[in-house]
Amino acid sequence: MKPEPMQHANALPTSQSPLVKWLDQYGNMATVVACVAMIGGAIWYSYNRTSTGRNERAWARYSQARSAQEFGDIADDFANTDVGAWARLGEAERLAESGIGLMFTDRKAALGELKNADEAFRKVLATKSAASAVRERATWGLAKSTEAQCDGDTSKPIEAYQALLKEFPKSIYKAATEERIESLKSESSKEFYAWFHKQNPKPPEPSKPKDGLPDGHPSIDDLPLDKPEAEKSKTEEQTKAANPEGSVVAKLKSEVEVEFIKVPLQDVFKSIAEKCEIEIEIDGDALKAAGFTKNMTQNLTLGKVTGLEAIGAILKKYENEKSPLVLVIQEDEKKALITTSEFAKKGELTPFEFAKPAEPPKAEEPKDDKPKDEKAKDDKPKEDKPKPDDSKSESKDKDAPAESK
Repeated sequence: MKPEPMQHANALPTSQSPLVKWLDQYGNMATVVACVAMIGGAIWYSYNRTSTGRNERAWARYSQARSAQEFGDIADDFANTDVGAWARLGEAERLAESGIGLMFTDRKAALGELKNADEAFRKVLATKSAASAVRERATWGLAKSTEAQCDGDTSKPIEAYQALLKEFPKSIYKAATEERIESLKSESSKEFYAWFHKQNPKPPEPSKPKDGLPDGHPSIDDLPLDKPEAEKSKTEEQTKAANPEGSVVAKLKSEVEVEFIKVPLQDVFKSIAEKCEIEIEIDGDALKAAGFTKNMTQNLTLGKVTGLEAIGAILKKYENEKSPLVLVIQEDEKKALITTSEFAKKGELTPFEFAKPAEPPKAEEPKDDKPKDEKAKDDKPKEDKPKPDDSKSESKDKDAPAESK
């Protein structure tokens, strides 16, 4: 008799695979680990996407920033990041640039800007995670700022430049740094900075508006007076004879548009030179000796004037200085020179004399054609003579015949 199928199944030995045994023993734990891994991966992915987007926004803001304030805000918002370090460097460099420029016009404001620049440079150097290029530029900027504040003791700026060479031996600023170190060791540099430190330039007081004219507009007194056509043509002929076409003065009388807001002095003269098609050279040594610089910012709005009038307005701002700026016309070399009165005198150069505004003609008193004697008589008060009484005279005439009778 054959056995039943179930009997055969029961007769087989029961066995489980290792995987099944492992799942039975560790299945719950494996599920928990898998869930944790999935959650961690999701968090990491989300953070990575958020961080990438935040980083992109930071660089977008950095590319659009222009002022020290804008760079400083970015550095504060994205601290301990690459973009934050670059932004802090941008803030420091713009503060230093502004401070060095103001040293020649507003010493108090300049020192404040340079102090803030030094703090920003040191923040960059304190960020160890900052890129090497950022730290190198910060060290160079700090050295330049230190030199600008030198009081005659050049040891501090020399140490600042040497620190750059020590930390960055192959720096792109190596040649310039070595040149500055050698220059600062000289006695002439020490004397110059000792003298320069004692100077205290202040910004000019704001001028009061005159007769409702906008700021920067020439005074009414400076405007040409209306003259008869005959006099105008005569004056024009004399001017043409004195300044033939093609001369430096004639070219400087070309019309230019003057609207300069915080523009360096050398850029202002460059703009005027291009519009007048003439070369204008700035004597850098003369300006430096007088405490000026080619980068002095100019704020001037005159509208459409001649190049000569524009130059005159610029030089007028410095006419009260110890050695004011002057214009020298060099017809032989076909150029104009901006120098100081002191250097012009030493070089036996003749400063250009700008035309003074014409005075209005005085009103003449009306002439009296009468002789003095007649005028004196007319001035005497006339005596009122009594008029004869007509009625009395008539009565006397009537009574006369009666009396005779």
